[in-house]
Amino acid sequence: AIVSAFFVYPDKEYINYIDWRSLGILWSLMVVIQGLKQNFVFEKTGEFLLKRVKYGWQLASVLIFMCFFGSMLITNDVALITFVPFAILILKSASREDLMIPVIVLQTVAANMGSMLTPIGNPQNLYLYGVTGMPIGEFLLTMLPLTSLTFLFLILFIFLIP
Repeated sequence: AIVSAFFVYPDKEYINYIDWRSLGILWSLMVVIQGLKQNFVFEKTGEFLLKRVKYGWQLASVLIFMCFFGSMLITNDVALITFVPFAILILKSASREDLMIPVIVLQTVAANMGSMLTPIGNPQNLYLYGVTGMPIGEFLLTMLPLTSLTFLFLILFIFLIP
């Protein structure tokens, strides 16, 4: 980018290259997430779910699928920033540090795979959704088969966790 600045002269059109609508939506999502964090929504949700787990694979499933489904609503990056520290805290408090690496790796995969379902799941989808003008239903139906397949693969990988 810096090198190109020497060859491409500044133009009044540069400001029009910014997709203000997408940036506004991403900013709004971050504000909502911060509000949810400050009201301990994620902790309460995690505590509720964790009361129902008995085995390591169940604990891993809860932490991984929170990321998978959360990324559909709050973008993949925000899901990881939110749920990875949460997973570390929960795994340490449950004395299951042995699950830390597999869970965090699968959370990363889950966030990226889950986020592809919705227009707000990741910035690329948000941009494409805005540019194409595709109806939301059509977008979801287009992405549903691949998202479902990745969901099944995540289940398979969870059962491979020791």
